[in-house]
Amino acid sequence: MTIYLRCDAGGSWGLGHARRLHTLAGALHAAAPAVPLVFVTTTAALRDVVGPDGGAWRTHLYATDYGALAATILRAQPGDVLVLDQPPAWERGEEVRHLRETFRVVRIDAPWATPETCDLLVLPGLHHSFETVEALDAQFGERLLVGAEYVLLRPEVTQGAAPWPVASTFLLVSAGGSDPEAAVPLLFEMTRRLAGTCPEVFRLYAMGPLAAPWTVQHPDPRAWITGFDLDYARHAGLVLTLWGTTVYEALACGTPTVTLARTAREAADAQRLQDASGGAVQHWGLLADVMREDLCARLTALWRDAAQRKAMHHASAGLLDGGGAGRVAAAVLGLTGRES
Repeated sequence: MTIYLRCDAGGSWGLGHARRLHTLAGALHAAAPAVPLVFVTTTAALRDVVGPDGGAWRTHLYATDYGALAATILRAQPGDVLVLDQPPAWERGEEVRHLRETFRVVRIDAPWATPETCDLLVLPGLHHSFETVEALDAQFGERLLVGAEYVLLRPEVTQGAAPWPVASTFLLVSAGGSDPEAAVPLLFEMTRRLAGTCPEVFRLYAMGPLAAPWTVQHPDPRAWITGFDLDYARHAGLVLTLWGTTVYEALACGTPTVTLARTAREAADAQRLQDASGGAVQHWGLLADVMREDLCARLTALWRDAAQRKAMHHASAGLLDGGGAGRVAAAVLGLTGRES
């Protein structure tokens, strides 16, 4: 029996999909080290996230033909498990149902899924609407795992975290897990005039320590841009980021966080997270609608309101416990008849 983990990385794909499946793979290997794990992808850049073959798992690159997925995975057998972390654009009608002819299918963060397309649906996080959860619960019953307790946080996010420093002197700006839309230069330009004035030391960090296609862009010779480090998220006085996994990582660190969205769907999710987190995360709307002057003014006001940022920090307490990967791994192994 083999567990396959399917996602892409690179180009228009963010790092969030790959990072959380990498986290899940680590939890699966820790719980059941004898179970073979294989990442399957259409993008070679995935290896930059999950590491080379020869460790706890291997990586298999296959053709982009969706319908041939089951046939092109090496030595796939009926009853093997396939974990899918894919955006809705990946769906292609009836073909997704055919995967269950070979695999037990687990789907991650796919609220559009139907019971015919998977054996287990995992919705990690606090951003799903009550109506969505209620409808899916009626369809999936015990095959639905939803909520903050299933957020797939990397172990380093919650391990060894120091108390949040209220008196931090820098603002962290991130485009999220990768920057396929060149948002880092845009955010840099939009917030440039804050440098040296609010806060005292202004730093701009871009997450994604990978080579091409994630070459970090330097729109300014002062190069306040570097590879993202979780210590920056822990020690920042405020995080400004686009919607994505970075938002949950900052929330887990207890750092006051402002998020912007790229799409209307992301904006709705971000607004729900703001409400569910008690304002620990603030959503300020669509990136395309935010004016430079308004963004700078709001960031300045929030930065100077230390009491508000401290309240955001306290609101984050207890929302995420870092055990989500272990819980999801146990459920996945349960499909195989194995105990974690």
